[in-house]
Amino acid sequence: MTEAVLALVPTYGLWLLFGIGVLAAAGAPLPSTLVLMAIGAFVAEGDIALVPAYLTALVAAVSGDQIGYHIGYFTGNAVEERLSRKPARAAQIARSKELMRRWGGMSVFLSRWLFAPVGPTINILTGASDMRWLRFTLWDLAGELVWVAIYLGIGYAFRGNLEALASLMGNASWAILAALAAVLLGYRLVVVVRKMQRERSAG
Repeated sequence: MTEAVLALVPTYGLWLLFGIGVLAAAGAPLPSTLVLMAIGAFVAEGDIALVPAYLTALVAAVSGDQIGYHIGYFTGNAVEERLSRKPARAAQIARSKELMRRWGGMSVFLSRWLFAPVGPTINILTGASDMRWLRFTLWDLAGELVWVAIYLGIGYAFRGNLEALASLMGNASWAILAALAAVLLGYRLVVVVRKMQRERSAG
């Protein structure tokens, strides 16, 4: 899929960026980050203007995130229960919930660029939770501003080998996410154990 998508960038440019950006943010398994970096490379070559590229990516990402949020808002826990039937999705939902529990609204911001793989899941869970639309949108916009700037800039600076770079950064994102989940779960375990010890001592 990667090679096929890259081959379409010279022909469809910003239209491709917008379409894939919306669908990927809404949860479709499409390489929006790779396309954004490819667009950054074309910006570096002078084939695409920077401002239209940035705004197109930003509007696409925010629009897709809004779709995910409203899916969660109107369906409640039904979508979560259906997705949880698959072990991989269930694990992703668990990681997303832990991120939301630990960081609250900041989890939306972080999942736009630092923990991007769980972004679509965070959108749905946030919509199904009690987080208001305006709060979600502000955190979402702030995070997407960072995401677009980072990956557009990466494509601009490292246009020689986009595929290898995209793979490396995707793996790094998951590694950071796994490490964070381990730390948070470990901290939670310590808190529970200490609480049990205090209760036994008091008894």
